[in-house]
Amino acid sequence: MKKVIIFSPNPFSLYSICVTELLRRDDNIDIQAIFVRKLFNIKRIFSEFRRDGKRLVNKIWKKAILKEKAYVKKNYETIIDFMNAENIGFRKIEQFKKEYDIPVIYCYDLNALQVLDYLKNEPTDIIVFTGGGLIRADILNHAGKGILNCHIGILPDYRGMDVVEWAILEDRLDRVGITVHLMDVGVDTGNILRKRHITIHPDETISSIREKCEPIMCRELACTCTDYLNEKITAQPQQQYEGKQYFIMHQRLISLVEKKLTYI
Repeated sequence: MKKVIIFSPNPFSLYSICVTELLRRDDNIDIQAIFVRKLFNIKRIFSEFRRDGKRLVNKIWKKAILKEKAYVKKNYETIIDFMNAENIGFRKIEQFKKEYDIPVIYCYDLNALQVLDYLKNEPTDIIVFTGGGLIRADILNHAGKGILNCHIGILPDYRGMDVVEWAILEDRLDRVGITVHLMDVGVDTGNILRKRHITIHPDETISSIREKCEPIMCRELACTCTDYLNEKITAQPQQQYEGKQYFIMHQRLISLVEKKLTYI
């Protein structure tokens, strides 16, 4: 049995729930623990609000308040469609503890000393990251075969923030997709394990593209974790000069991206 730890950004993350449940169903995997960032952390909210502003409010409203109500029926598969198809009924991380006795450990930060002490005393084979900020070197160094992340962008070309939008703005629709990679101390610079390109259809919006990516990310992250643990995948190093890091896009440019999508 391979021991796997999940890092989750909040107690209600549907993405975390889906990935955890897919891995739990694997007979060769033991979910050792789930570390969850506490949702209402004033320091965290202040820091993220300075970075994301109004978009953070919208994100909290959708992810923590509306939850599955935010997903109306679409002509593409949403994460709620995926959960229904896979018979995943949980809506809170805590349910894994109640139903399967998997330890759910709350922390203010995934880099907290509490997390590091656990990893030192309870070695794991791998950590699966489903959101929650950058991870420091001391945590990375105690993560077994590493920390897996699914980046909503094609690496190494598009690292960082808003890379779906930047790829569209730069007319590189072939670089819209997801990449499963190992985390390191840089921003999306770790070794690449798997890529998946996403086709953009007419009448798409930024929101629909991102929603369409969510179930794909669930499948690819869980599948890649299993394949990597079973040594079916060889990690491919990134070269720093091959890509560049992008930052949050200004609202005026976002409006331009939405306009460009109407002409696809």
